[in-house]
Amino acid sequence: MFGGSRLTVALAFQVAVVVVAVGLAWLFGLAPWERLQWSAPALGWSVTATLPLLAMLLVFPVARWQWAREISRIVEQVVLPLFNRAPAGSVLLVALLAGVGEELLFRGVVQDGLAGLFGPVTGLILASLLFGLAHAVTPAYFIIASLLGAYLGWLYLHSGNLLIPIIVHALYDWIAIHFYLWNRKRGTRRSGDSGLKRDN
Repeated sequence: MFGGSRLTVALAFQVAVVVVAVGLAWLFGLAPWERLQWSAPALGWSVTATLPLLAMLLVFPVARWQWAREISRIVEQVVLPLFNRAPAGSVLLVALLAGVGEELLFRGVVQDGLAGLFGPVTGLILASLLFGLAHAVTPAYFIIASLLGAYLGWLYLHSGNLLIPIIVHALYDWIAIHFYLWNRKRGTRRSGDSGLKRDN
């Protein structure tokens, strides 16, 4: 059904995250889906809240910091190959599943559950660190993912609407993957053009 076994595994993993989140919510008597509030203002806030993340995204490919180059390299080598010859809509499906599953788990279950035990600020901090650990492909990315988790957690805490971090997460992932795919295609075209000029 989907092009490439790695993409299938990635999709299955994201579905598993959703299942785990729902299972843990049921186990601990939580109902994060009750904090999903659909409205035009929520959609507007979600789009607006994605803009600072997109600004950060634009910096990464041109940054001269070694840690930023390392993260971009991992995206190029690990994430982008998932979408080689993938059917249309694959990026959107992965982004949606990641947004729903990870936000249900880390904000709707972990943050809410820890907030009930230790208070909202401690719950936010601990959930953000766990989110960072779950994405710790490099030490720098652990820090970035923890800060991203704190941002998403703050959006949830401030709005009380789990839909907002879900949309922000999914929208950012969707744009980020397309951005890196576009950069790769542009780089390939430039390499091809350079080869033609040398041949001529």
